Amino acid sequence: MDIALQIFVSIAVFAGIALPIYALFRDPVPAEPPVQRRFAAALGSEHKTIFENPLLAPILNQGLALTKRMYLPGIRAQIRQQLNASGNPSGYSVQEYLALCMVSGAALGIASALLLVVTGSALALFAGPLMGVIGFAVPLYALRDAGQRRCRKISKQLPYTLDLISLTMAAGSSFNEAIQTLIRDEPDDDFNQELAIVLSEMNFGTPRAAALGNLADRIPLESLRSIVGAVNQAESLGTALSAILKLQSDMLRAQRAVRAEKLSASASLRILLPSMLILVAVVVIVFSPLIIRSMQGSLF
Repeated sequence: MDIALQIFVSIAVFAGIALPIYALFRDPVPAEPPVQRRFAAALGSEHKTIFENPLLAPILNQGLALTKRMYLPGIRAQIRQQLNASGNPSGYSVQEYLALCMVSGAALGIASALLLVVTGSALALFAGPLMGVIGFAVPLYALRDAGQRRCRKISKQLPYTLDLISLTMAAGSSFNEAIQTLIRDEPDDDFNQELAIVLSEMNFGTPRAAALGNLADRIPLESLRSIVGAVNQAESLGTALSAILKLQSDMLRAQRAVRAEKLSASASLRILLPSMLILVAVVVIVFSPLIIRSMQGSLF
């Protein structure tokens, strides 16, 4: 009976390992760059990324072929959101960045497992998968950090950009002409780059409300969502757009001032505990000779 149970467990373990591997590799998938990168290369506007490295390209393309078989909707949606928020200067697709995460996790997991095996450690079976998960998460964390830093820069620039658009429209320009003026003056500004995408969408026939809604989806800022909602409402009601933008910029500055006051008020409370600790340390240092003498019975 014990032998039959062992055989059954062995077969189950083998099937649990072999069947997922077979499901991943049963149909051949060509290991080639995605179609948008091939088009960019044909047009001569290819971005220089790690996928163009001649040493790493074969491995990364194999990882890219493997990611095409995986569903992972939550991770894909997160990568797409963070790529949009970070501006995606290298032009990665969701598939490519997911492949980069998988190759990073596999490389770190295999390297750590081999290192522990060479050193004779018994933790190789546990450290390998753990380091693989860490290697998979590090590119995701780096992308998230880049997206958050860019969103903070856009949030700081937002009131000034709204003021410029409002002043330009008050001088007689249309909304599109005001955006074109901003883009022409500062094309490298992060928010101006997003406005350039909005302008391109409108030039291709997308309604202004839909283009601004896409902007709010790309940049996850509550202030930007409220501005887009106010602009769309002003357009539907026929309100002057320059006045709405000026009002929104004033509201953003007021919110920033309130936030600064809250932070300054909380700073005094946060510094109270370190100040008390420093005071106690100074008292102990000053009176420590008296305390030691009293403990030794030779105070006088």
